[in-house]
Amino acid sequence: MLPENKEEALELYEYATKNKIELAYLESLKDQERLEEFGLKGKYEEEKKKHDEQQVTARRISELFNSHGINYAIFKSIMPFPATPNDVNIIHFGSNDEFNKAAKMMLQSGYIEVKPKADSLQREFHDAKRGGYIDPHPHGKDIYDIDLYQETAASYLVYLDKIKLTKHVVEINIRGNHLRVLKPEAELVAIITHSIIPEQLFTLLAYYATLYYLADRNFNIDEFIHIAKENNVTYPVRVRCFISNDLKMPHRYSIRALVRTVVEKLKERVFRRSLIKQIISMSNPRLAKWVIENIIWRRRRETY
Repeated sequence: MLPENKEEALELYEYATKNKIELAYLESLKDQERLEEFGLKGKYEEEKKKHDEQQVTARRISELFNSHGINYAIFKSIMPFPATPNDVNIIHFGSNDEFNKAAKMMLQSGYIEVKPKADSLQREFHDAKRGGYIDPHPHGKDIYDIDLYQETAASYLVYLDKIKLTKHVVEINIRGNHLRVLKPEAELVAIITHSIIPEQLFTLLAYYATLYYLADRNFNIDEFIHIAKENNVTYPVRVRCFISNDLKMPHRYSIRALVRTVVEKLKERVFRRSLIKQIISMSNPRLAKWVIENIIWRRRRETY
């Protein structure tokens, strides 16, 4: 169903942007040759360029890591439909020393670290060779940013055990470049789990990714369920609360849904240990203040 006029087209564009599917929306208008009619041709060209540039960011870091034998996988960053996530996310599968070496390698290869943190499970970099450097970013993240994770964690809270994900890594080819990524079944588990821990919002980006993966004849639903069970996240992948919210997107998970997810994750030793570490770390007043403010902010925001 297409918008009836320019005003409606622009409203839908804003809604799509809020849900991180602006490129998919604009691509649909392009296919119907309606971009110029609705005054969105410029926006399409802008969004397409951003998407292509982010793909280059993913290809460049993959080439660097591949050439140095870094054990990694890109996740939550390459969607099965036209979309441009906030940044490129990478799980590092090696030891802590190897993680720090990978970070040092990036610094020596034209990447700038954003807000360096001591004793962190995540380090944020910006590809300064491609995108220059803006401090701070006007929108928090940009297409040249890379989050390198030693654990798939929010602060110290590990929401997916990377050891369990290592066996679900595959290699794909994008324009002659080899990228290590999670296979679709594991990728979808990661997308959905991340939407509740830590984001607490389910956007149309995650919803469309779910539809696209499930519609793929090669997608193995039994393996998807197995990975969810293995990672103790069966509740997030079967939440049926969107209808009660009138299908409003982004959907804000209820506190009950978050608690049920945490309770299920408590079956996992890695999660329990990380939860204890998170609690202990909050004896630092500054960190405790940051965590509390971050939770409140996530509960109030309308998108991410």
